[in-house]
Amino acid sequence: MEENLIEEGESSREGEVAPALIVIHPRDKSAAVAVGPELRVYDIAGNCPISLSDDSGGPSHSESIRAIGFGANGSVFASAGDDKLVKIWMTDSWHCTKTVYAEKRVSAVAVSHNGQHVVFADKFGLVWAIALGEGDEGQAPIDNKAVPILGHYCSIITSLKFSPDGWFIASADRDFKIRITVFPKRPRKGAHEIQSFCLGHTDFVSCLAFARPIDYPQGFLLSGGGDSTVRLWDFISGRLLHTCDFGAQAGLVKSNGTEMEGGSAVIDVCASCDGSLIAVAIQRLLPWKKVTFPQA
Repeated sequence: MEENLIEEGESSREGEVAPALIVIHPRDKSAAVAVGPELRVYDIAGNCPISLSDDSGGPSHSESIRAIGFGANGSVFASAGDDKLVKIWMTDSWHCTKTVYAEKRVSAVAVSHNGQHVVFADKFGLVWAIALGEGDEGQAPIDNKAVPILGHYCSIITSLKFSPDGWFIASADRDFKIRITVFPKRPRKGAHEIQSFCLGHTDFVSCLAFARPIDYPQGFLLSGGGDSTVRLWDFISGRLLHTCDFGAQAGLVKSNGTEMEGGSAVIDVCASCDGSLIAVAIQRLLPWKKVTFPQA
């Protein structure tokens, strides 16, 4: 029943235009941009586009790409979206070496720090793992199948991020929750150890980012959401350290403290390598209005 409701809800959004996505290589070598089903990569140093090729034997993206991301060292890149495809690219040659078919539309993707696994989340609230190198038993994987490792119980997952040390994976959802999970040594057997929950947002959580100050190598977690706030967390304990209301900062809150019509949401947040600078993107949410057309 719940699964069918999610599928029906997704089908009603077929005409929705997906937002453009952009990510920068960890060593500033390239920039990847996704607009709808189109994926383009640019050589930053050479100031020129990079040609992509697909050796995976799978189809190209045919619907909107919803998630893209590099691994920690930039050697692996993943793209995924509404066509239920997860495509894995090697950035030394920008060849797609593996295409994995998901069961549901994909909403988030991340690459493990050692480059051995790609994890992705679907619209049903499950997080799946794909083995790229050797399997859990030290043998090469025999197929392209993904296995589920954790779930958010039918809540759409909006963001997946690995902690700076690669020991944890943070997952956020539309039910205001952020879960910190220990990333297991054998992901294909499941990720069952929950480190903490970061609870405090009063609307959907849309984005996650880790900041790693020089004097705090473990790092902090940043989150943004539909409540117009960016929150800073000690993710190991789940303790909220600071809240910044960007609705007020951007002048989207009236002088009496009430929010302007339609509201606003933080849709993306990122931090500089040393955590000294944080960039926030805010989307103005306009209310739906019923329009009545005159009869002919």
